Amino acid sequence: MKIVRIEAATVWVDLVKPYITADYPDGMKGKPCVIVRMTTDSDLSGLGESDPFPTFTYESPESVLHMIRHRLGPAILGMDPGNLVALHTKMDAVLPGWSFAKAPLDVAAYDILGQAWGVPMYMLLGGKLRDQVPMIWPIGGDTPETNAREAKAKVDDGYRSIHIKVGALAAEVDIARVERIRATVGDDIPLMLDANQGWDRTTALRTIKRLEISKPSMVEQPVPAWDIESMVDIQASVGVPISADEVLHSHHDAMNLIRRDAARVFSLKTGKCGGLFRTRQIAAMAEAAGIPCFVNSMIEMGVSVMTSLHLAASIPNLVDHGHALMSNLRIKEDILPAGSFQYEGRNILVPEGIAGLGVKLDMEEVEKRTLDHFVLEL
Repeated sequence: MKIVRIEAATVWVDLVKPYITADYPDGMKGKPCVIVRMTTDSDLSGLGESDPFPTFTYESPESVLHMIRHRLGPAILGMDPGNLVALHTKMDAVLPGWSFAKAPLDVAAYDILGQAWGVPMYMLLGGKLRDQVPMIWPIGGDTPETNAREAKAKVDDGYRSIHIKVGALAAEVDIARVERIRATVGDDIPLMLDANQGWDRTTALRTIKRLEISKPSMVEQPVPAWDIESMVDIQASVGVPISADEVLHSHHDAMNLIRRDAARVFSLKTGKCGGLFRTRQIAAMAEAAGIPCFVNSMIEMGVSVMTSLHLAASIPNLVDHGHALMSNLRIKEDILPAGSFQYEGRNILVPEGIAGLGVKLDMEEVEKRTLDHFVLEL
């Protein structure tokens, strides 16, 4: 079996509600994502998705499309998609780094391999440990009153974990927002705080210490990704687990964070970490170090959500609250047909009786929202 065709496109998605974060203080209303279809000489085809945006990473949807077209795609045409070690060795040789560009090719290869073997993708990652995964609900920056109302409505709707964006507004406002949400939802709902690199060391230390009274379950990426020294200092100085997100792109990053005790939660995103092959390595390294993992997301379409669900099904060391498997619920129109996901309350169910990823595209939606597109053939 060998790869004979790679088709890739950027596809625009609109958000149901603008999302205010430290990266987008004016609110993100929509963005392009990258979708890939890889086809083999045995007529099997696999799907992959990547969801970068420049404020989060050096990569963008446009640069990802360019690198797949001119570097990665030509390098792997003719290779066996089931030989994942060789595939990643080749991609790393022709383009070091660039995890978001490699991720959709990796996921498409896993999808093909699962179909060839007739097993769900999670079986290729080691098997299934859980039948369903609880979802978080994310809350962007707003007034304390508005955020508290949204949190209460989502808890009433069945969500048992709330993910709160901080760092875009003044620290005093963020403290008031978190305190008001905690007072509104009660003590039994985990609150995860995500600063998206929005603070410096002094602000982070002062703010997190004041937030400890609200009992957050973790604080994600409080300082810029380059500032590991501050992460080490903050983790040693506060009683809240610090989560590594923007600083964690590779298994090399994971090793550095573990050695430095710079974070006590790892935020896993299959796009950010280069696909399932590398993300599963990072999760295993975290497991060996006693670090739990949070399955996180970008602004994503359904292919990425399903990919992350397969990952979450197979990892033993997950945090014991919700995970970010709700991105398709934040966009107006997905590129997957309705009914592609099954839910029990606000838990997302792990699919059974499928081969590979287990989803198909709604091609009418894809074509309607495609911004750019190319095809490579052997």
